[in-house]
Amino acid sequence: MEEIKSMINKIGKNITKTSKDIIKNTKLSMQLSSEEEKLKNLYIETGKKVYEIYSYGGNIGDFFEEKYKQMVQVEREIAIIKEKMAQNKNTNDQVDNSQNIVDKRQISTVEECRICQSCGQKNGLNDRFCLKCGRVL
Repeated sequence: MEEIKSMINKIGKNITKTSKDIIKNTKLSMQLSSEEEKLKNLYIETGKKVYEIYSYGGNIGDFFEEKYKQMVQVEREIAIIKEKMAQNKNTNDQVDNSQNIVDKRQISTVEECRICQSCGQKNGLNDRFCLKCGRVL
């Protein structure tokens, strides 16, 4: 009976940790997408302005200097978010195997899963996001 309680306790702790990791990775993925979208919009806005200036016989000036600075800042934010995501992945990869929820010798099941194309994690058939890295499956 104590063994079952211990196993249930381990499962609960692992579910809590996994949920927190999923939330953290999802937030980082959303931040990354947001920053990449900002950069894309800056590129579009810059190209449109260049076209307008040349259409009216104008020259390029301060507007482009400011847009360049904004692009560099967004690129920095993207690099920071990607670094955080890599750190999270490394932390998750280093989890001690002794913390597995269930000893594989104790349960025999048919494994049906979806493999994440980004990190290789096995996920359930009905999962829409990777449990390890948060990417869409």
